[in-house]
Amino acid sequence: MEASQAAYLAGFLDGDGSIHFQLVRQKEYKFGFYIRSSVSFTQSTSARWGLEHLRAIVGGGYLRDRGTGMSDLVITSRPLVAEVLRAVEPYVVFKRQHVQVALRLVAEIQPRATADDFLRWAQQVDAFSTLNYSKSKRIFAADVEQHLRSKGLLAPVTTSSELTEGMGSSPQGKL
Repeated sequence: MEASQAAYLAGFLDGDGSIHFQLVRQKEYKFGFYIRSSVSFTQSTSARWGLEHLRAIVGGGYLRDRGTGMSDLVITSRPLVAEVLRAVEPYVVFKRQHVQVALRLVAEIQPRATADDFLRWAQQVDAFSTLNYSKSKRIFAADVEQHLRSKGLLAPVTTSSELTEGMGSSPQGKL
């Protein structure tokens, strides 16, 4: 992508774009969820051709007509999301923090993770959602944690009283 195209894309992202991470239920997956990353650009359906042009520039994504007179170019391929974010990073103004945090999270999410890793990423997804104005988040890290614990994939939570139980009255415990 040329610098002028990246700068244009950054301006579009600042104005009519968004970056999201979602926790999505998927029973067949190891942890029962996956993390969907996406970058989207929104425009009037009457100007959909502009989104088609952006799609050609970024080399992927899909077009979605909402049925409300608005259309979106949505990019969900994690490698392409990372590529687009790296390209626009020098040029974004309003969503600079979004881009920087998203780049760190995209780089961190890896296949073959442990349940603890996945839960940490889910917590980061929750934290990222506070950067956006959307109120439609439905699945939270607490839901992921509850599921992982129910499957025995996380160590049970212990409290300090459980840890010291049976240690006697000596501050050093039983000798």
